[in-house]
Amino acid sequence: MNSYQALSLLRWRRLCLQFGIDDQTAIELEFKRITTAYAELHRAYHNVQHINECLDLLDWAMEATPIPWESRSLLEFALWYHDVVYQPQAPDNERQSADQAIAFLQTNGVEIDQIHCVESLIMATCHFIEPEPGEMAKLAGWMLDIDLAILGTSAQRFSQYNEQIRQEYAWVSEQVYRTKRKALLAQFLDRPVIYHWPLFQERFECQARHNLSTMVSVL
Repeated sequence: MNSYQALSLLRWRRLCLQFGIDDQTAIELEFKRITTAYAELHRAYHNVQHINECLDLLDWAMEATPIPWESRSLLEFALWYHDVVYQPQAPDNERQSADQAIAFLQTNGVEIDQIHCVESLIMATCHFIEPEPGEMAKLAGWMLDIDLAILGTSAQRFSQYNEQIRQEYAWVSEQVYRTKRKALLAQFLDRPVIYHWPLFQERFECQARHNLSTMVSVL
């Protein structure tokens, strides 16, 4: 497991209670399942470090721009699960991650509307699928900005991130990896704006463009 701090069982319990889930056995079993997944040895980036960074960013964003508590809970639940299934060679990690979240919520009697929202937020992290219009698009914007904040971190963290991604794709030849990685990063760089919300644009946009331009130029 990455040396970054472990996920918090206390935080997970509090989140579950916000959805009306109070079966402590079920809560702790699912927490173990989640933490076991994020500790898988093939993960270098999509692990505990990434999830904790996302949760820290959620706390920061919600303090700066308060939103209804239910919306925050939906975002947090989706963040816990959005990479819970991660196999670099699989094309449907987001779908499988969403299905695990759905199964836990359904088993514990959570309302269908809340389940649908969590599913949509997780699926939004495909990044090239337009979220549903309306309020869900606003929540998806928060979700995507948090997930992509790594692009606008310090040069040191961004370099570490790129090394971690390369480790996860160690089975891909150098030439193929460089070609596909460059094309992917260029898609983000070509957007009019990378981040949806002004809060993230102000903090991350400029650095993200610098990081991406630098990386694309050397790939």
